[in-house]
Amino acid sequence: MSYKCLKIIFSFLISSLAFAAAEINDNLDTTTNLRPNSHCSVIANGNGTVSMVITSSGTADVNFYDYTYIRYRSYYDRVEITPSASISDGQYSIWILYLNSSKQIIGQVEWLSQRSDTNVQILPSVSALAKLNNINNAEYYFIRFRLHGSTSSGFIFDKIFVTEPGWMQTPLMQAAEKIVLVHEVPWYQTPEHSGANKWGSWAQGYWKDGIYYSHNPLARDVNGKPDIASVYYPSVGYYDMNDPCLVEYHCQIMKMAGIGGIIFDLGKYSGDMSKVRVMTNYLNIMAQYNLKSVVCYEDRSHWETNGITRTVAVNRAYGDMNNWLALFINSGTQYFVSGSRPLFFMFSYGNDKIDNPDKELSLLYPAEISYWLNTFFTSENRPVIMRQFGRWYDDAAYKGVLNGIYEWPMLYDGGAEWYPPYERSCNLLQNDNTLSVAKDYGQAALKNNSADFHISGVWPGFNDLAVWGWSDAPRYMPRYDGQLYDQTWDWAVDNNLPVVQVATWNDFPESTVIEPTVEFGNLYIQKTFLRGAEFKNIPVAPMPDFNVPIWIYKIRDITTDSQVLADMQTASEYIKTGQYEEASDIVSFWANFFDIDSITYWTGPGSLTAYRPGDYSHDNKINFKDIAIIGQNWQNKYHIRDLKLVADNWLEN
Repeated sequence: MSYKCLKIIFSFLISSLAFAAAEINDNLDTTTNLRPNSHCSVIANGNGTVSMVITSSGTADVNFYDYTYIRYRSYYDRVEITPSASISDGQYSIWILYLNSSKQIIGQVEWLSQRSDTNVQILPSVSALAKLNNINNAEYYFIRFRLHGSTSSGFIFDKIFVTEPGWMQTPLMQAAEKIVLVHEVPWYQTPEHSGANKWGSWAQGYWKDGIYYSHNPLARDVNGKPDIASVYYPSVGYYDMNDPCLVEYHCQIMKMAGIGGIIFDLGKYSGDMSKVRVMTNYLNIMAQYNLKSVVCYEDRSHWETNGITRTVAVNRAYGDMNNWLALFINSGTQYFVSGSRPLFFMFSYGNDKIDNPDKELSLLYPAEISYWLNTFFTSENRPVIMRQFGRWYDDAAYKGVLNGIYEWPMLYDGGAEWYPPYERSCNLLQNDNTLSVAKDYGQAALKNNSADFHISGVWPGFNDLAVWGWSDAPRYMPRYDGQLYDQTWDWAVDNNLPVVQVATWNDFPESTVIEPTVEFGNLYIQKTFLRGAEFKNIPVAPMPDFNVPIWIYKIRDITTDSQVLADMQTASEYIKTGQYEEASDIVSFWANFFDIDSITYWTGPGSLTAYRPGDYSHDNKINFKDIAIIGQNWQNKYHIRDLKLVADNWLEN
């Protein structure tokens, strides 16, 4: 996903939303909701403003809603306050005081420091402010104005508006089945499966090269760690997406985690038959696990081809979209939003410098998308088109063309607080602002009929240090030990929209992955399992052992024994039907016997354990690819639980 996290200027920030489902709109005609706490008075001026005045020395506070308190998070989360004018030398600061379910104060945070600013003050998320200040378990809050200055000074306020806008439920959103989808990139190759020097489909390969850094997966550092184009490393080692065992491993993990399907990042169709083969294999295996699929088409795919006009590039894009969509629908895995209307993503990045200027921006314009949509005979089978947040150019032009936006991680200028300095970065507060603005934008689009669908986004972080970005420097969004992922899930759960997209499953060059890794183990899969159940409002089942699919993949890689492979297939059939404990009973025996997770991947200080395909050094354990006698000593008559004794005796002898 080259240059996937984009700098964005929020020129479309919505200043106010009048369609809120839950709001406190105090025009301050009276002082009903205000109470002087100490050393001050509050007076209604009769013109829709109130004056807060310091009456004596000491801390002068005025509380808003400290009688009944304001419900936390899902109901009233956004605060807008309109200051009007200073009285004498008066200034103000504003605080948020948080209360637990017993309405006891558990923390307070200064939202605005001392000032005389008369601009509308906006706090996008009261709950995000609490999280940033380590305030947990809040159920209520109220607002406190603190006055600064001499006696008889103060400040005039015009309006206090507290809201958490509800999502307008369009017929399309009401018809959609609730689902968690992961964004996956089908790029990766290895020489073992795809032929000599095959490492991927971009440049020399996604495991191998970035723009500025070249990597060699076959080389290892002084600790034995292979050199790949990623900050993190897959738990199953670098892999080839032509490998059906790898595909099944992905499907098994997703199935067990409650993930409903995959959004595939795709470009050329007719110009990339190897990708078509990968996708055909994927879709066939996904169908066995009842996983849904969605196309995410990068509509700039043909702009980098030299010597063609915009007309040719656009027509080739039409061919790509038609072919990918037909492949997905014919596989029986396509996710339909409503009836026969397939969900279809576009990832668009308009760059007028690709190839030559006569092609103009490297994305499909509204008229070009409309032309394609009009080739579908009825509105009942017309794709539901979504484009990423921040790249939905000009609402008016795209009205009636695109159905809406999907949320996507954003990065902002600066990152000098980390080393090395990053060109762009995003901290927890900035990420919360991204989600807040996306929500405002999406809700406004629904309200003014510019859209009829919206998709929530969750992501764990971003770090493309290993490839040094797709520009002149790396970019960084810290994971904060999983807090950022939880933060994005908080928004998705509160939005309660039909579709959540996880960005991403396996974009290793940009390190946005939730796939199991050496560094994080199964942490993000476990979080997805728990938060996905919360999003779907279903009881949380016992958490399955997510190591089981990893073990199946590794065991299949190290043995050709028919009995062992048959057991792996039996376990896989159990996973397909949701019988995860039965699968674990079979696989854990063989994982223990092969001592799978004792294989040292690299050594030295801070070393971690993992497995790399082709590494059959099992700490003096038996290499089953070299043992011909295995079939003679282990007979099919033995039950899986009886084999342990046979195996132990064999190893001892």
